[in-house]
Amino acid sequence: MSSQQIEVLKARLEEFMEQKQPFLKQGYSIKDMSNDLDIPAYQLSGFINRNIGVHFNDFLNKSRIKYCEDLIRNNMALKTNLKELAFKCGFNNRNSLPPHLKSLPAKHLPITQKHHYTT
Repeated sequence: MSSQQIEVLKARLEEFMEQKQPFLKQGYSIKDMSNDLDIPAYQLSGFINRNIGVHFNDFLNKSRIKYCEDLIRNNMALKTNLKELAFKCGFNNRNSLPPHLKSLPAKHLPITQKHHYTT
């Protein structure tokens, strides 16, 4: 792939993630994204690994974390328990979310600690 083709596909992938938000669907797989984008799964997986620098699930989780962070920052998760927040952000269970919240940049930690989530 040329550098121009890489940039075009990156932009297409970013636009797809922002507009369609497939990461919010529990169980969304590389095969699902492959079908949605009409790109063979092995090529899409390789592209994400080589050009984004992460595995597919980490790629989805990064978007899920950003979405969760936005919900918290915009006070849209105040009366949400951890399980509801996890599902709302596309995680399969509530246990998946806390480790990712801990991985948020330090500037966001006070926000997440300020809210008292129930389990």
